[in-house]
Amino acid sequence: MIAATLLLSLLSVAAAQNATTRLALNEPPDGQLYLGAWIDTGVSSGDSPTAFNTRLGRNASWFQASQNIPADPYDDVTGTGGIINATMVFETNTDAGVYVTVYPEDGLDAISAQDYASLGVQLQAYITAGHAVFMRFAPEMNGNWDVWGTQPTLFKATWKVMYTSIKSSCPNCAIVWSPNAASGYPYGITPDQIANATDRAALDTNGDGIYDNNDDAYSPYYPGDEYVDWTGVSYYYKGVYPNSYNIIEQPGYMATAMTGWLQDTGDAGGVQYTPFYNTYCSSMPCMISEGGAAWHVNQTQIPTYQGFVSPSQEQLEQGWWQDGITNLTFLEMFPRLKMIMLFEWEKVETDNDIPTLRDFRLTNDSSVLGGFSQDLENVAQRYIWANYLPMPTSGSGSPDQVPMPQETVHRATPYRASTPTSISLFSSAALPSILLGWATGIAVIVSGIALGASLIL
Repeated sequence: MIAATLLLSLLSVAAAQNATTRLALNEPPDGQLYLGAWIDTGVSSGDSPTAFNTRLGRNASWFQASQNIPADPYDDVTGTGGIINATMVFETNTDAGVYVTVYPEDGLDAISAQDYASLGVQLQAYITAGHAVFMRFAPEMNGNWDVWGTQPTLFKATWKVMYTSIKSSCPNCAIVWSPNAASGYPYGITPDQIANATDRAALDTNGDGIYDNNDDAYSPYYPGDEYVDWTGVSYYYKGVYPNSYNIIEQPGYMATAMTGWLQDTGDAGGVQYTPFYNTYCSSMPCMISEGGAAWHVNQTQIPTYQGFVSPSQEQLEQGWWQDGITNLTFLEMFPRLKMIMLFEWEKVETDNDIPTLRDFRLTNDSSVLGGFSQDLENVAQRYIWANYLPMPTSGSGSPDQVPMPQETVHRATPYRASTPTSISLFSSAALPSILLGWATGIAVIVSGIALGASLIL
């Protein structure tokens, strides 16, 4: 948390309010939140942030994409690897923010100071261009499905180095700590699977020698408030065991992400997992970092008991959005929840050795989109939407793709573009430097590169 005069405010009209309140980086005013989208922009999908905005009829305030650290080489043929294609966000001609998820796919101990410096220069370039930034590092670290998972000791040490390094070159980047939601914890993890004795003990938070829902799913991985700007959780609805057929979620499922209470289907019982909201949203804003309900395209093992009827895709997805995204009761129950990020993907996933094609998208199928858009209208004023920017001046064209950072920080040449000539969603009168033109923008980038270089030289 920093003084409001240093914040990137959401609207120019909020500048006066921010002068007397303390908001986190990129935090909306109380009573409002962001709706963001993580779009599948792969070659086979052909989707884009611009197309998403067109379908929804509104401008999403954030778009998420992911890259690895160290960054993979970019493949010109497949379009994979490299750093994120932020150009797609800029091509919306809005002031939408850039949300970068960073995966340490080679392991937490494979990241160098050079890698952090290059990432910091990259992120600072987006801010210089007039777009606010979230950076989510090594998410879902409390699960065992990623190489960086279930290593709380190394994770916390790495996180502190990462946070300090990124902030030295991108002080206004909001860094997000985002575990997987606790429901289902410990996700099949047992003590004998944890090689490091210190980690093994740390995960047994109640000291009873076993891992179960009574152990804290989050605290072993939390680096401390001074190293976190926002918190978040990944949270999905994929059905009931074996997660291979379509069934509508029961009301209140969305709240489980915040409270940890998961009610059993069909009765008054339930299971209490680690609560998230009261602990991790009290001192800073929080978000659902990625989430959606899975429509099983090729569902299998459909129940045969009398009375079971498979829902339509619209009915299943409606159960998801009406339980949280468009539910005012839910939004008012958790006022510190300041962003919901839609996972707009269709992908094959395997649970219980059963692969299924799952469609999480709310804006692809026409009936789903129609129902979602209609319900969203009822709460649209609750959400912050991106503003259109003035069209580029003649001859300037659209910005180029951010090049890959080079082998040394000296040679890193991140994205450069003129800054918007109007106050954006993420700028304020307290930050006039954001509104400078080409010359100042380039100077800031050069300064950022020099600052990044100081981490190495």
